[in-house]
Amino acid sequence: MKRFLAGALAGATTLTLAVGCAEQIEQLEPKLEIKKAAAALSATGKAGFTLKVGGSVDDLIAFAKKESGTEPGAFTDEDADTLRKLYNSSFTLAWDKMGDGVTDDRASVSAVIDGVTGTELRIVDQVAYVKAPVADLATKFGVSKSDLDAVRKEMGPAIKGVDTLFDGGWISISVTDVKKFSEGTTGVAPSTDPAQNEKLAAEVKASAESLFESADVVRDSKDKTHLVVTTTTVKAYEQAKRLMQAMEKIGGQSASGVLDEALGSEMEKPPADKPIVFDLWIDKGEFRAFEINMLQFADGSTGRAALRVELASGVEISAPEGAKKIDLTEFFSTLGAGAGDLGTPKAGGAGDAKEWAEMIGRQAMLSAVVEGDQPALHLKQAATDMALPGMTVKVVRSGVAQVTMGKDVACVTVPSSATGEPKVVAHAC
Repeated sequence: MKRFLAGALAGATTLTLAVGCAEQIEQLEPKLEIKKAAAALSATGKAGFTLKVGGSVDDLIAFAKKESGTEPGAFTDEDADTLRKLYNSSFTLAWDKMGDGVTDDRASVSAVIDGVTGTELRIVDQVAYVKAPVADLATKFGVSKSDLDAVRKEMGPAIKGVDTLFDGGWISISVTDVKKFSEGTTGVAPSTDPAQNEKLAAEVKASAESLFESADVVRDSKDKTHLVVTTTTVKAYEQAKRLMQAMEKIGGQSASGVLDEALGSEMEKPPADKPIVFDLWIDKGEFRAFEINMLQFADGSTGRAALRVELASGVEISAPEGAKKIDLTEFFSTLGAGAGDLGTPKAGGAGDAKEWAEMIGRQAMLSAVVEGDQPALHLKQAATDMALPGMTVKVVRSGVAQVTMGKDVACVTVPSSATGEPKVVAHAC
């Protein structure tokens, strides 16, 4: 731009330089629009978006069939039906930062599940409100009325207020109680440090801006609100790796641990460099939608199965009237006790810790079979996935975890390979 201005001041070369820089000027304008829209989105502190699948479900089914192979049962009609249900579903998230700090923040999550509306979670003033069309969802997924009535009959007398949920009404649960259970069972509590959260948000924004800055942005000649952005897998990899390193620096290993565990060695070296194309819609200075065709990452695919995000501003989130309060301690206690009827150990009885320790060990081994590696690598995640309120699981060393439930303690040691059996003893490790 400085070179352009210097040339413009020369007078005689103004027209030549303008023509020569026409492509760069055309490129700069949509990028500036993206920056302004991003600034507008972050400035409000109140927004929302809907996540859905776009494009052609038939294209996605065709790709899934091809990837599954030709062996009988590799891809079934049931699999195709699941993908069609996915196309008939959506999730909407909204937030309102309200004042300074996080204690007065509000949020909501609602879902359309295979065409069934009404499932929603709201968080207002540190209280979580939940409702769901339980009967409609049960019918949609093949649960008979008699089975649903049996569950309701069993849970109703034990958990005061749960009938309200079965009737499609609102129930409420203290967010503080949720945090206590999360910290007590997994050893990790959600971050409530505003400074840390703001630092993480700033790093995400910095990575996004850097990615856009190096991308090619072109406006659709037929739709002025539509911008086509092209970057590359290598550039996306560089920003993803930078973001993970920043997350670990700000919040410690736990802040980036989930991504690191999910991606594993994939982040150790950059992928083959290929273009990545995604679409943005900006209208009157505000983001309206993002969309990316996931099939572009499949070699040889010419179809379109897109992940689409539609944004909305000024979303109001309020506490619903008449919500029935549920005691979380009582809820999980009953849930754990009822699990015994499903073939899992009951909470609160003799030998609980030993039985759960064995289940955690077997879960780690199952993950090792799927991934083709060692059970010890999956023990921490298995412990997190299977922990219940009132249970503490601690990985004391590689391949060894201790399970504590009240005064009951057990220790599980997984074998070095997925072909052995977990060893469980009814005492501390």
